[in-house]
Amino acid sequence: MNAMQYKIKLPNDYDMNKIRERVAQNGMKTDGFEDLEMKAYLIKDTPTKKEYAPLYIWKQQAGMNHFIFDGFYDNILSTFGWQKINIAIPYIVELNPTIQNAKYVLEVEQEINETAHMAGLNFSVENVPYEARVLVYNPDKWKKVEFYFLEDIPQSLEATASIYEILHVSQ
Repeated sequence: MNAMQYKIKLPNDYDMNKIRERVAQNGMKTDGFEDLEMKAYLIKDTPTKKEYAPLYIWKQQAGMNHFIFDGFYDNILSTFGWQKINIAIPYIVELNPTIQNAKYVLEVEQEINETAHMAGLNFSVENVPYEARVLVYNPDKWKKVEFYFLEDIPQSLEATASIYEILHVSQ
């Protein structure tokens, strides 16, 4: 299993309705895509930050390779140019059918600190009613990233967390 995400930073005056329309017209094209466990079409649309940041969980690398190298990723290249794709290893993947009810994703990124003895990873946000959640890590960068799929954003998290709007979820 692999996770991948590219975060396309857009100018602050970018019309995010272009991304909304793009996903409304094309998001369903990844429904049932080869080896795709889940793709969440995520955007951040604030006055100071505009971002398009799709998140993928792949069952096998063959589907991911097919997506990247057989013309599908070319749509990103032709619209947004060369993008760095972040790759991670899924540690915990809890994808419930209620993921389709989620409207937001809370993203929590943390360093994995140096240690003499490796121990398992855990989620760090408690008491948040989630529809699904995913924890991935990258040992090349020693970071972990938690994704919580939420119907609503708890007020306690609004000011401090990285929150994305979900436009579509493919499974």
